Amino acid sequence: MTEPSSVLIMGGWAIYRGNRDSHDSWAGREDPPGGTRIVTSLPFPSNYSILVAGPPGVGKLEFLLGLAHGFLDAGERITFVTLDLHPDEVRARAAAAGFELPAAEGTSFAFVDCYSSSASERLEPPAPKRVYPVSSFSNLEGIGMAISKAAHDLKPPVRVLFYTVSTLFLHNSPQAIAKFIQIITSRVKTNIGFIAYAMHDGVHDAHTTALLRSLVDGVVEIRFTEDLAREVRAHHMRGIAVGHAWTRVASAAKVFDTAAGGGFPA
Repeated sequence: MTEPSSVLIMGGWAIYRGNRDSHDSWAGREDPPGGTRIVTSLPFPSNYSILVAGPPGVGKLEFLLGLAHGFLDAGERITFVTLDLHPDEVRARAAAAGFELPAAEGTSFAFVDCYSSSASERLEPPAPKRVYPVSSFSNLEGIGMAISKAAHDLKPPVRVLFYTVSTLFLHNSPQAIAKFIQIITSRVKTNIGFIAYAMHDGVHDAHTTALLRSLVDGVVEIRFTEDLAREVRAHHMRGIAVGHAWTRVASAAKVFDTAAGGGFPA
């Protein structure tokens, strides 16, 4: 098969340009204007890992929820690991972004809830295959087991969205977290599918940040401009040709909105 000349990543979907002689999943589809083929069966590579980095409040949660929305619309399954927010707040933020999580929970969406017990918040009521509680932030083995259990119950391939890895550093050593991320990433890529971690910039030392970036296949960066607008770029994506220019976006959740021309042009 001839390799496509370039790729645009939108909403987790790979949108290829320029190859009409393919025998893969886009064969036989009509091309939109400009020769761009939208490959609806080819998401962010299934066995792939990314880090979403940016300062607190820049929109990393909205970015992950934007991915979740696209994945659910495409019929995919998601495990959302929440360390910074109660599941109810994630549900509310998703509703504000235009989609309802409760309707998908138990069949195509599940929470791994590390927040409630650690924050002495109310625990979720019993709901099989909807919420998988973890006893504390320091229980790294428990987090890994809950991710595996949730993904097993949903049935792989599953998209794992992790918000945020930074919180773990308040309760564990950097060495323990690096080992945890390495093990979880390998386990997810081998047995589950895709994982995206959110990380707060500016709260870790340079060595820790570089180490976390080295453990994933790709890095997406989001930043504030001087006028507090948001810009996003792909720093790198292993095996995928992407551009590296900063692109201003109105909302991190809309970074990959094809109608708005978002994404990372190669």
